[in-house]
Amino acid sequence: MKTIRDYIIADSVLGTVISGSGIKQSECQVAKKLKYYSSDSTTAKIIKHNRQWAETGVGSPRFQFIYLMVPCGCNQKCRGCFMGQDKSRLPQELDGPFYADKELADICSFAKKHGALAAVHAGGGELFTWSGALDYIKFIKRQGLSMMIFTNGTLIDRAMMRRLNELEVALTISMRDPAEKWHNEIVGTGGFKASLNAIELAMTEGLHLDNRLCVEMPVTINNEDRVINDLLPVLRALGVVPMIEEYILTKTSAEENQCSHSFTQAREFFRRLARKDAELGINWWPEFGQRMIVEPKCQRPLFSFTVFPNGEVVDCPTNIVSYGNFRKLPLPEIIYSDLFRKTLANYQLCPCSKFYTDGDADIPVGLPDYLKEKYE
Repeated sequence: MKTIRDYIIADSVLGTVISGSGIKQSECQVAKKLKYYSSDSTTAKIIKHNRQWAETGVGSPRFQFIYLMVPCGCNQKCRGCFMGQDKSRLPQELDGPFYADKELADICSFAKKHGALAAVHAGGGELFTWSGALDYIKFIKRQGLSMMIFTNGTLIDRAMMRRLNELEVALTISMRDPAEKWHNEIVGTGGFKASLNAIELAMTEGLHLDNRLCVEMPVTINNEDRVINDLLPVLRALGVVPMIEEYILTKTSAEENQCSHSFTQAREFFRRLARKDAELGINWWPEFGQRMIVEPKCQRPLFSFTVFPNGEVVDCPTNIVSYGNFRKLPLPEIIYSDLFRKTLANYQLCPCSKFYTDGDADIPVGLPDYLKEKYE
């Protein structure tokens, strides 16, 4: 079995580099969906059900997963971190005591009763900087939910990876560039090889065989060629889910924003990505609103919700709409509220980054300032 190390080369300037050179269609596997997290036909049914519920109020909402945000530190300072870790200005929702056991149990119980299969750790810091990470994962598992964890992977050793596999955790290893030099510069530390090692350990444990291994990489004008020509072919050959996504802009500086795609550039990028996949035997074409390769138009608030440690319940980790605080109002009352139903009924797409449009005429008006371009 090949692993990530079989697609590594050494470059005198860039250091260790993920290389997709020469990968043929015959080497690639079918496109995979990340367990617990990716959208599929079941997700579409949940969205349809929830829109009907939002309009009529009859029955109950359903969820695929929930985001549980945890107030932990981070051993990297990724430029443009959507939680603001790189700028030492975390969102106020992360300011608060950790959940009490009963609070966590009640949140998980509510989620499970409404169909959720997993809790997702999607930001707030690197979970494995916390000595209680494994106990936390075990606690969530005892409540009947699995976990999908976004992690840079640098702190996961062989023993920890074995335990994560036993607990049926899905991992998304977050990286910033296929080349060591640029990745390390962006994350502010020398973590590239450690992240590669985490991918290696996860494959050794067989997470990819159960669709529980993903590699995330935000795309900028600086890394898009390497992402298309190197990262994508390697992940397809390994059977690892690629989460190649547009750069989240909610907390970027003006300088960092310049690294992101314009809508025109995003349009061409997704088309190039689709053409590269077609060369590898995987056929798809971008659709309006798409901001990452493994997902259609981003509609997570229609099948999930997010809980922060200060008690705030919001639509997604980038927090566009706040529904209420579970320490002031019981979670069921928040989720069954008129505000929650109205948000679902009117929801269109996530405006956290640029996304695919067929042409300039399809770019929505009234976008947040960080997405606006000259056409407005």
